[in-house]
Amino acid sequence: MMIATVTDYAMPLIEIERMARAIHGLCLERKYGQARELTTHLGVETRILQATLALLEEKEKAFANPQELQAQ
Repeated sequence: MMIATVTDYAMPLIEIERMARAIHGLCLERKYGQARELTTHLGVETRILQATLALLEEKEKAFANPQELQAQ
């Protein structure tokens, strides 16, 4: 039995938005060290989103040109 894998950009994007709001709040409170620490995690989520979008783009190409997928 084949199990389908769902690739979704929403969760990483929601996490990026949440972190950005948290960083903004910390900056307003002048807690720059804590804000800077969160930027590392923000970068990780951004890379996850980049990878997710690349996968989605490849899936779109595969559905648009199924012959290319078979040739590989």
